[in-house]
Amino acid sequence: MEGTKLKILREEKGLSISQLSELSGISKSYLSLIERDIQRNPSIEILDKIAKTLNVDIDQFIKGHQDGETKISSGVIKGTLKLEIELSEGQLNTQKLRKIKNLIQELNTE
Repeated sequence: MEGTKLKILREEKGLSISQLSELSGISKSYLSLIERDIQRNPSIEILDKIAKTLNVDIDQFIKGHQDGETKISSGVIKGTLKLEIELSEGQLNTQKLRKIKNLIQELNTE
């Protein structure tokens, strides 16, 4: 994911990084790493927490590319998605499998 997307959505919602951290339960430092494109591959669980806190669909972070561009109301962001999912057998559950399946279906509909 491109951190700029997160920053734009956060600012559109009128939240500081501290407020997003408090509401989502994700550390400010980790959110900052995402926004500065240092951490470019947050887990689906992290993306889900952020999306729920910002009251947007998780696909705001992972889809919308058309000819290499994703439009967000205040600008155009170019990017590439790299998704890597690593779960041990103990971490795999029906809900996570459903989220992964839905994510793959969304990506394939483009």
